[in-house]
Amino acid sequence: MRRTSVTLDFVNLLTAMHARGRHDPDKAFDKIVDKVRSDIDGVTLRESDEALLDSIRQLMRFTTGTEGLSGVGWLSIIDMITARVDNLFRVRKLHDLHPEIGREVVRAPIFVVGMPRTATTLTHKVLAQSPGNRGPLLWEMYNVDLPQPVNTQKRQRDATQRRLDQTLALSPSWKQIHPVSADLPEEIYFLLIHTALHCSVLPMPDYVEFLKTHDSTPDYQFIKECLQVLQHGREPKRWALKHPGSLFHLQAVHKVFPDAKVVWTHRDPNTVMGSMCSMAESLIRLHVRRRSVDLHAIGELWLRILSEGVASARDQRASLPRTLVTDVGYHLLMSDPFTYVPHLFEQLDLPWSDVDERNLKVALDRPTDHRGHEYAMSFYGLTPEAIGDAFGDYERFVTMLRLTTATNARTRPGTAWFPAYAHPDDRDGCGIGLGNAEAVEVVPDHFLGGVCGGRLGDPHAGDVELPQAVHSSRLRCSPSSKPPLLQAFSTVNWALHDRTP
Repeated sequence: MRRTSVTLDFVNLLTAMHARGRHDPDKAFDKIVDKVRSDIDGVTLRESDEALLDSIRQLMRFTTGTEGLSGVGWLSIIDMITARVDNLFRVRKLHDLHPEIGREVVRAPIFVVGMPRTATTLTHKVLAQSPGNRGPLLWEMYNVDLPQPVNTQKRQRDATQRRLDQTLALSPSWKQIHPVSADLPEEIYFLLIHTALHCSVLPMPDYVEFLKTHDSTPDYQFIKECLQVLQHGREPKRWALKHPGSLFHLQAVHKVFPDAKVVWTHRDPNTVMGSMCSMAESLIRLHVRRRSVDLHAIGELWLRILSEGVASARDQRASLPRTLVTDVGYHLLMSDPFTYVPHLFEQLDLPWSDVDERNLKVALDRPTDHRGHEYAMSFYGLTPEAIGDAFGDYERFVTMLRLTTATNARTRPGTAWFPAYAHPDDRDGCGIGLGNAEAVEVVPDHFLGGVCGGRLGDPHAGDVELPQAVHSSRLRCSPSSKPPLLQAFSTVNWALHDRTP
């Protein structure tokens, strides 16, 4: 799989002079802001807007500090920063000119989250293209605006497609890793100011540290304002949004969108890590000079981002409503998508139609006339042992989603059993952890299909039926018999919430 074209080196030579601007990022940023102000006149930024603008400035400082940043990389940064500044000014002006936009209700949006390479794209495509739903189109996110004349929209769409074509010309592997098109729904990365996924474009360890203390609530508030603009004057539909990095900011998502539904896709971290690092390598080679690409550093950085991000998501989830998250197991989803995707729709209160069936078939029918996305985690200095240590018992939960259907363990028609292990700190000997096994009742029609819903960490007593609830690591349950095959499994609770070994 060729990651960059021979043209890239030539283009980097031609743009090397432009890249000198990286040495004074504040000057370059001020120039961008002045240009946007002149293009979008009559904008009065609020205090919150000024804070966002300063936040975009911080992002530019982090990106320009990347060692070996190439000419193409610098131009890409300019484009990314300009698009975000432009959207900030444009959205504020529209809200001020049309106060009714701010009264638009963004009803129960669906956020598809999960580690990259866990079928978030497939899941989002089918949800976003369902009748009654919509996802933001890529060209719309570069041009957040009210409905425009057809010729204006075509010009904007064509300009966005040219951006993509330029990227594909310089990085042929990108078409295999993540096919994109200007006129299709795409993830909200292009609207977000801060996200860990910026590190897939440029390796920025210091930026990862910054994100640990960054309050992402204003970022998602801006997303809401963008969505209000994009739905104003158009047919009202339910938003289906996707961004893997939103997994790390569940509390902010819930704070800004209290009635949102989150679909969390899960996959074996060993598979995810190799695929994610390969994707990052392709993007980093596009933006950084060849001699500065360090594959082992990519592996180390992304192991840190994803393992810490999943741990943070698990902690955040414990404090959120139980109905917020629906879990989707990658392997079961892909083993029989025409069974499990309709189950997911049911969980999200969405009807399943013939149109959805056709959309799913199209989403699954990827071209096979080229070599696939090739990678090995060893390229990036990663081992199963290092990944296991970083992710801890999260791997057990993914195993549960993969294997539970194979057990066919039933205690009575319509139910299945799996063990809830006593937590070492649970004086009653009946919680989730390691120790004496207890039985928890579940409904297999959804959970065994790889889809379950509910909050972790809710201290309720008694048996549990999924997908309505998954009870906490402090279950008050009575001892009961358990199928021997299932004694080796941890429960959903312990794997996702209570990680005490």
